Amino acid sequence: MNTKPLKAYEVNEPQEGCSCIVFETNSAAARRNGAGELGIDWEDVSYCRRLPWADQYAGVKGRVPPLVCIANGWWFKCMHCSCTINSDFEGEDTEGNYIKLEPIEDGDAIYCSQSCKDKQENEEANRNLAFEAFKKSVQEQRPDLTFVDFQGAGPWITMTARFTFPGSKYRCEARDQNGSGEITWHISNGDMQAWEVYETKRNGEQA
Repeated sequence: MNTKPLKAYEVNEPQEGCSCIVFETNSAAARRNGAGELGIDWEDVSYCRRLPWADQYAGVKGRVPPLVCIANGWWFKCMHCSCTINSDFEGEDTEGNYIKLEPIEDGDAIYCSQSCKDKQENEEANRNLAFEAFKKSVQEQRPDLTFVDFQGAGPWITMTARFTFPGSKYRCEARDQNGSGEITWHISNGDMQAWEVYETKRNGEQA
């Protein structure tokens, strides 16, 4: 049984300059897991270094709080407006005026202000309502299809419903690309002939 204590490491990728904090017993494991979290290969990691100040958060749900990272020299982007939040807690409004930031944490997310957090939550709530309306709409339009999967709640803008039909080999899709309410239907090339046969038969039965 491995009894070595978990230690905090910062793993960085050079393309965007992004870093993540991982907890491992050694730097090799930290580099490997950090690369996976950043979506890069082992050899693409620019550096992997110890962060002793973050050791106390090993095993803590939610990881290292963003404000703790900021106090130790890190910076983040507001989850809503994408302004930079660093230890200066200073920024600009949409008109370029200086403002003092009052960052708000929400798990491992951070917002530059309560107002930005509220706006983000309202937008996500509206998207969730639109997603429910989308699911209802596609099923009412085509009750003959078998819908097997839906995607579109929370941060997703494009809403997707995957479905099959009698004779299909693959999953097909209905999409609302930008939340406008306009739904388009997409059939895989391998199912196009079967779809045409199915639609001809269905339309004949409805006539």
